[in-house]
Amino acid sequence: MIRATFAGFTSALSAMQSNSKKLDVTSQNLANMNVEGYTRQKLQTSSLNYENPTSFYMNENDINVGFGVSMDGITQMRDQFLDKQYRSQNAITEYNNTIATSEKSIATLLDETNVDGIRKAFDGIQTALTSMQDPSKVNDSVYEAQLRSSVEATTNLLNNAAREIELAEANEFHKIDGTGTSENGAIQNVNRLLQEIGDLNIKIKENQILNNSALEMMDQRNLKLDELSKIIPIRVSSFYEHDEVPTDPELLAQYPDGRNLGLAYDKEGRTVGKSNYPEDIRVELVYTAQVTDSNGTVTQETRYMTLVNGSLKGTDGKNYGSVGLASDAYTEDNPLNTAVRFTGVQNASNHHFNNMTDAEKTAVPDSASSEKGEDVRMRLGSGSLQASMDMLAEARNLTADALADGGDPLRDPTGLKEGTYYGYDYYMKRLDLLANTFAEKLNVANYQGTNAVQNADHSYTRPSDAQAVADYRNSSSADKVIDASDDNAVDADGNPVVNKYLLLVNRGTDSGSDRQTSRNITAKNITVSDNWSNGYTHIGTQGDNTTDTILDILQSMSDPHSVLQGKCYSDYMNNISTTLANDARANANATATNQAVLDAISSSRDQISGVSMDEEAANMMTYVSSYNAAAKLMTTLDEMLQTLLAIKG
Repeated sequence: MIRATFAGFTSALSAMQSNSKKLDVTSQNLANMNVEGYTRQKLQTSSLNYENPTSFYMNENDINVGFGVSMDGITQMRDQFLDKQYRSQNAITEYNNTIATSEKSIATLLDETNVDGIRKAFDGIQTALTSMQDPSKVNDSVYEAQLRSSVEATTNLLNNAAREIELAEANEFHKIDGTGTSENGAIQNVNRLLQEIGDLNIKIKENQILNNSALEMMDQRNLKLDELSKIIPIRVSSFYEHDEVPTDPELLAQYPDGRNLGLAYDKEGRTVGKSNYPEDIRVELVYTAQVTDSNGTVTQETRYMTLVNGSLKGTDGKNYGSVGLASDAYTEDNPLNTAVRFTGVQNASNHHFNNMTDAEKTAVPDSASSEKGEDVRMRLGSGSLQASMDMLAEARNLTADALADGGDPLRDPTGLKEGTYYGYDYYMKRLDLLANTFAEKLNVANYQGTNAVQNADHSYTRPSDAQAVADYRNSSSADKVIDASDDNAVDADGNPVVNKYLLLVNRGTDSGSDRQTSRNITAKNITVSDNWSNGYTHIGTQGDNTTDTILDILQSMSDPHSVLQGKCYSDYMNNISTTLANDARANANATATNQAVLDAISSSRDQISGVSMDEEAANMMTYVSSYNAAAKLMTTLDEMLQTLLAIKG
């Protein structure tokens, strides 16, 4: 058996064509080396050889030789393992970055390392009180004004801190839901990305069916997957990587050729495996859910919810799910414990839902229209969305009794909001506790220094001695002693008693029942009473000594208070700042570590997927040399043919 005369020419020609095409691919790589998301491309080749066994009648001295090189297609240089690692680490790192940004907004208010703030203001009150220990200065309007000014500065700082925390909460809420703002929130961005990824899946599938690799569209999709992984933790896989081949008759009847399912069929219509279109990907949300078994045992398990279902469209014409607020009650004015609700791909054409057990389907909310729906009972392990929800989580068990018993404000009874870092509400409630305690101690001390009671005609008198006050309190009179710790006191007619001896009150509103009382005082509403500001109320001077009230107030400034975890005001404020600093430091360390890991993964990924000028230049020299060699081979073959023709002549 004699080899075809032009077989050598065919081999040389295929080599020239292959190397020419490789040069084209190299040019494409170099042209796009600075394009964001571009993945280095490579021409896949294989050897052309006999597909059938050697002929029985073939000469025993003859040897099979191939017919050149085959160009099988252009592919991208990507490592799926590195992509998976990158997106997982991306979500973890973005969680820390979001926490860091949120904590910075609190640090500007509560970090008093380099800025004078609330703690320094308490020191100013102590300084003013110290200067009033001289009996001649207690009734001096100048010194009292200095004290009032120091107290007012402290209340203003508490007010400002509370307002800024509320503003930070509103901004954090808008990071989740950007409705009504100039920027999209996480909900809008996730929905946009899911739609774009789903649409790209369909376009890529359509192009691949027509034998167009659609590599540039795959680059766009990879960019969107990376962006999505910053917001929520996702798992990206080929369409049926985690499932058995579906046998649902309705499903197979809808797509009998298997193309949209990523399946391959033999000539008799039997499913034989996946088709030649591996890029029909599924995107799943990774989350933790609380599960109660038949025995009532509560456990947590990792679950996956399909958010993009390859290129397969559901009955509603979509192949992607959606996310929204779990309740209409969440607003920027009421952002605490904001929860979101994910809805998976429509199940009528989703075999993953159809393969669930009846018990699993029953546990799925709204199972008639969605694969799954989870909201408050779910937790995402990472991503910027979960970081924002953690910062807005309500601080639980943050009471004096609970803290004294070792209560942890981070813990949620469901176990699904166990944030690593303290959120806005934690710092707000600690400031509220500080403001309320400070106001109560100051008001009680001043009341005790006035010995004031209210007469039946609503006039005020000061009994001549403490015993008279005690007798009055123990009497059966219907009129109540004005008690600084009891703003609910009423007179004989049942009218509320307004205590003119309060120094700190609830700012309230013009129509509010708490206005100018000591009820429900918080960091946001604490203020100097109008009576004290107008000169109607003064520091009490009734007692064994004129300075008793001043000394009592001064003592309360340095005394440890059980409701403040056994700390005085300044130390309590220091503790708040230290807690924030420790959180920020821990998060900074975690961010640095996670960013280093992410950078290492990104570098490894870029070494494979990125375009290297040096490598491409080396490739160009290789391809040019191979092209020249193939051209030389063709010239040599031509000379051989000419020699044979000359002999024949």
